[in-house]
Amino acid sequence: MQIEATGKTVEIAIQNGLLESGMKREDVQVKVVDNGGLFKKAKVILSWGEEQSTEPETEPQSSEESTIEQTSQISETKAETKIEQKKRIVDSSRLQQAGKDFLLGLAKFYDENAVVSVEVKDNDVYFAVTGENLGKLIGFKGENLSAIQMILTGLKIKGEGAIRMYLDIAGYKANKNQALIDLANKTADQAVKIERNIHLDPMNAYERRIIHTTIQERSDATTESTGEGEKRHVVVKPIFKK
Repeated sequence: MQIEATGKTVEIAIQNGLLESGMKREDVQVKVVDNGGLFKKAKVILSWGEEQSTEPETEPQSSEESTIEQTSQISETKAETKIEQKKRIVDSSRLQQAGKDFLLGLAKFYDENAVVSVEVKDNDVYFAVTGENLGKLIGFKGENLSAIQMILTGLKIKGEGAIRMYLDIAGYKANKNQALIDLANKTADQAVKIERNIHLDPMNAYERRIIHTTIQERSDATTESTGEGEKRHVVVKPIFKK
């Protein structure tokens, strides 16, 4: 399987691709399609599984300056990969309490009986807010929820960079995730049935990641992302068995 990703720099493009695919850096092969520049974005292709290339990561050589920049980015990426491979668990107890206090104070403006629960898995911290009349915290299509999650991330201090924080309010994300999983499987079934690719509506990176991850578990279909910016969407493709 492979996806194409873009960003202001090659490293940002790689990170966008990892976020979208749900893969780890050491599990993918990266091909640099375009180094980017002042007026254009960098472009990379991430591949894994059967479509993973056996060739080393390559970069277009446009100029000496570009080569130096990309060499530096690759060195940083390899260093980050080595750190990730150590799987060092960071103490998140301070961040758990700070996040819980912040969310509880915010939720009680809308429901005095609101409850904030915290679940920890490795370096991932999951916050869940439950209660009544929390719709304004969620906002239109989850916009306020996303903004609040960004504030949570901003609570991190030095030494807590490896901790990832997730937020759900009144089960909004859980329900949305399930709807996306159902959509992914339904679309894959249809693509296999009609033996044609199906283009889904444009989605954000988080939503596309769920579609990719869900169909990745299937043996009869695969996915790729295409399009730029707000038009970026997932294409579901049937796998034709020989």
